Amino acid sequence: MITISCCVLRTDTAIIQETAASSEIKTSLTLKEAIKAAHEEALKWNKGALLYNGSSVDKDQTQAGLDGRRRHWNIQFGIPGKTDWYLVTIRHGRVQDKVHLPNELDVMPENYFINSVKAFNYDSPDLLIRGKHMVEMYPGDLFAKGYNFGFTKDPVKDIALVKVIGWNRSKKSMIYLMFDAKTGKLDQYFKREQYKN
Repeated sequence: MITISCCVLRTDTAIIQETAASSEIKTSLTLKEAIKAAHEEALKWNKGALLYNGSSVDKDQTQAGLDGRRRHWNIQFGIPGKTDWYLVTIRHGRVQDKVHLPNELDVMPENYFINSVKAFNYDSPDLLIRGKHMVEMYPGDLFAKGYNFGFTKDPVKDIALVKVIGWNRSKKSMIYLMFDAKTGKLDQYFKREQYKN
């Protein structure tokens, strides 16, 4: 009987660990999943809301984003020709807050905004893999833990860009890879030193 109850205990522990791992996956979103969830909320605010920019948020205690997913996101929206700014925050994979500030943005034309969520043919998990094949890049440990992701618009080239952000080997400089969201091609690559004295 002791052996049987020991086996049951191990099974229960395995089930708890499996459930916890499954829960983590469900609360972590890819860039496209985060955009979709935030966009649905923004359209409730204003049917003319367009994507402005967004990024994952570094609120995890341990490294995150190793699979191209993050639990925390801030996604921003605006309306061409108006000063309205709308922020949707996602925490633990769910929309948590929505903030409308009517005079936050400069008045900008439509080419500063992303017209459609369909502009994103490529998602953060795929682009992380692609980026790591292109450059030597590592997950952060103390600041910007793991890999981070975001998006923006290049108003001159008129393209949506997906950001994949990691670190160099020494963890002193952050590496930014900017991919064309439609073609998946690398558009920009640069480093920023973080710990200057």
